[in-house]
Amino acid sequence: MEADPVVGRDVELAVLAEHLERARAGQPQVVLLEGAPGIGKSALVDRFLGSAPSVRLLRAGGEQAEELVPFGMAEQLAGRALDGEPPAVGAALVELIGGLARHGPVVVVLDDAHWADLPSIQAVVFALRRLGTDPVLTLVVTREHADQRIARLRNLAAGSGGRRLRLTGLDVDGLVELGEAMGAGRLPGRAARRLHAHTGGVPLHARALFEEVDADGLRAMDVPLPSPTSFSLLVLGRLAECPPPARRLVVAAAVLGDRCPIDVALRLAGEADMAAVDAVVAAKLLTPAPPGTLRFPHALVRTAVLHDLDVAERLALHARAAELLDDRGAVLTQRVAAAAGRDTGLAVELEQWAGELAARGEPAAAASRLIQAAALQEDPREREGCLLRAVELLVLAGDTEHAGSLATDVDACRPSARRSYTQALLEFAAGRPADAEVPLLAAWAAGGTDRALRATIAERLCHVCYLQLRSPEAVEWGTRAAAENPRPATSLVTSMALAGRLQSSDVVDGEGLDAAVARGAQRLWTEDLAGARRDLTAAVAGLRRKGMFVSRLQALGYLALAEFRSGAWPDAVAHAEEAVSLARDADQLWTLARLHSYAAMPHAVLGDAEEAARHVRSAHEAATVTGLRLDTVSVAIAEANVAAARGDHSAVIAVLEPLARGGGGAAEPGVSTWPCLLADALLHLGRIAEAEAVLAPYERSATDRGRLLAQAAAGVVRGRLEAAEGRPDQAERAFRASITRSNGAGSDVGVLAGRAALGAFLRRAGRRRDAATELNAARAGLLRLGAGPQVARCDREIEACGLTPARGPAAGGRLTPRERCVARLVADGLSNPQVAAELIISLNTVEFHLRNVFSKLSVSSRAQLAARLR
Repeated sequence: MEADPVVGRDVELAVLAEHLERARAGQPQVVLLEGAPGIGKSALVDRFLGSAPSVRLLRAGGEQAEELVPFGMAEQLAGRALDGEPPAVGAALVELIGGLARHGPVVVVLDDAHWADLPSIQAVVFALRRLGTDPVLTLVVTREHADQRIARLRNLAAGSGGRRLRLTGLDVDGLVELGEAMGAGRLPGRAARRLHAHTGGVPLHARALFEEVDADGLRAMDVPLPSPTSFSLLVLGRLAECPPPARRLVVAAAVLGDRCPIDVALRLAGEADMAAVDAVVAAKLLTPAPPGTLRFPHALVRTAVLHDLDVAERLALHARAAELLDDRGAVLTQRVAAAAGRDTGLAVELEQWAGELAARGEPAAAASRLIQAAALQEDPREREGCLLRAVELLVLAGDTEHAGSLATDVDACRPSARRSYTQALLEFAAGRPADAEVPLLAAWAAGGTDRALRATIAERLCHVCYLQLRSPEAVEWGTRAAAENPRPATSLVTSMALAGRLQSSDVVDGEGLDAAVARGAQRLWTEDLAGARRDLTAAVAGLRRKGMFVSRLQALGYLALAEFRSGAWPDAVAHAEEAVSLARDADQLWTLARLHSYAAMPHAVLGDAEEAARHVRSAHEAATVTGLRLDTVSVAIAEANVAAARGDHSAVIAVLEPLARGGGGAAEPGVSTWPCLLADALLHLGRIAEAEAVLAPYERSATDRGRLLAQAAAGVVRGRLEAAEGRPDQAERAFRASITRSNGAGSDVGVLAGRAALGAFLRRAGRRRDAATELNAARAGLLRLGAGPQVARCDREIEACGLTPARGPAAGGRLTPRERCVARLVADGLSNPQVAAELIISLNTVEFHLRNVFSKLSVSSRAQLAARLR
């Protein structure tokens, strides 16, 4: 069938061509095409693609009937079934698009994106954000004023390398050109202006008039044009001219949906046959679409046909369609459309189907069925139950806008544990977890015999209290949750640590991934760093294999923290950066304050001051949004570590003194050593009594709890404090005790910190030979770990001893965080495809970063790179 002519769009076509050229140059582009229905968005895309040679095309379209089918649009792009969380599906799309992009530019077209299912949009956005240097142009075609789900794609287009292109109606000259292209001749100016006022320049309406009205009628100013009342009259007029079998076929197709199988439409139409198909295609009322289906050329055509149907006729046709279809979901859709009032039997079937959809991992589709069931239920209690479960599923699916739109209906339900729990979920979904506490407490007080619900309520209360650093209450709720439904809970483990109730012997049982994360946290907080890294590394690998990217965030964050404390700082940077990237791309913004904090600290000790400061700024911004006490404390500790690395003692005090006044939220020394940072900064500024007041309680707690690493950190500060008080013997004993404890805990980084502090003390005591021995040993180890700022301090102390520090090899160019991640994995022996899969980036992007790494580090092989990083 001949394509509709495209006129008056030269500027828009030039813009699209410009963005394609940028994509060819390795700068991925996203262009959002917005406009009213019928404005010519899809026609413009088709014209552009026809003039864009040597591109590979991936195209998918949203349909209103399928907007709750999870990954419907993503599966169209991939050409196969997809499942898992949106980031997992997004990773599959990265692999697909990146593979195509190795052979030339790729154009990804998302038609009618306003009808796309939310999981597909989440997956596509995740993928597009991770196309670093791939020649990819993405065209998002959507109506104006589309709902919130399009905001993710709109934000991408508004960012760097993107464009938001609004299509408006054709001007008068454009309509004249369109008329000539359609064989209506050249309209005189007055007639063209009348046509423009009549159609608003909408190409769909104008084309319909050019097809319906002859040339004389268009020019006759005394004869009124047919009224395109929302385009309907023109469509219905065209339909009326068709023979009866063809009319019945169009009506049947409208009842079946935007797209339908030809054989089913013919059966529903009754006497219609393939001749009727030819007739409706010729009338441009339906369009053939493979395989063996018909679709409407525009949604407005179907709308016009449906709205013209008598209600009784439409209900009867929906009922008949339900008898002809085989797919259970499609049958239920038709039966719902055929229902003229309450239907408890149908509502029960919808609830059962919703349960199966939820079990299959399709929460959005399950929620849609429950909302339909609620409308059909006779019993008000059953109706409310369907609504509340639907809202829970919408929150689970990430469709917070739809869930929030039902808040008033939730509030109108009868008081119950589930209603209060659902109200709490809506607070979480709106980014107000602190406000969830009141409805959660009401849910718990409402009681009930549903142990699974009670366990879930208690777990949420544990989480709320933990986020606000109300540790004893968090432990109490976590314990209640475990009594109702025993399972490993990382939030309970961490709450116990914050409350000072976690023992080294409290090793979490279980074989699952949740147990591995909880066990890793337990070992992290009780100073078994090697065990923590082992458990958390296994958990990250297992979660990665299962495609559970969102669940990896906590495990990656804790792993980065364990590596930071172990002195494995490049690994800590790599894992923290990976977690930040995943959280941002998967829209898990509530985790960002802590993850940015974890990333800032290893950057600081490695001397990446700019990167450390950037992460601190981002952590502050995220914490401001959440307003959570846990985030505020996490950011303060990270900021203090960054300030300490650059020797800014006043900044350390300014950040940590408020924590000291507020208790800092931790009764477990293994959770943080921030009191040592504060006491040390106070000492440097001569505030000895204040330093003693901060340090002594921490020392007692560390001793009482048997935390060797905490005692070692405190011992370094104790040594400096004793020296400041004029007690050199006690100072030296404190330094050497710190080194002994770090040795006993297997902490090389603790030993190095102790020897550097001891060396500085001995140098000031005039024992330069002994000082040089300690300082050179510390310097060699710190240089090996890459601790630039600490090495520089050792150098200054060694020079003060009258010696010249040994110089290491030149550092070469500074690697970016992404380059460091790629380099680390390559040095570990991974192939380029394995690195791409690990970091969820394309093979092109891996190769791009690896070339930069080789150039900056002046190496020419993977073996040299591994040796250089070692």
